[in-house]
Amino acid sequence: MREMDQKERILVALQQIHNVSKLFKDNDYHNYICGKLIMVETELERQLAILMNHERSRIQGSNQQYTDASEQQRSQFSDFAGTD
Repeated sequence: MREMDQKERILVALQQIHNVSKLFKDNDYHNYICGKLIMVETELERQLAILMNHERSRIQGSNQQYTDASEQQRSQFSDFAGTD
């Protein structure tokens, strides 16, 4: 079994917070408990957003590398073929 990455652990933690909230639905202290859970949930969502942003930036960066390489190859081909 493979180890979960950070993103998967955060998503599982968010699901668990949702599950705990549902378990305490009929509890007299539901509002108090959910108030505490919301703080944890908000922090996890913030961390997830940061991870997603890093992933997006990494993908865009790699796409730019392919675009640059393609432009370079096209330029070299134009020079070789004698056309522009």
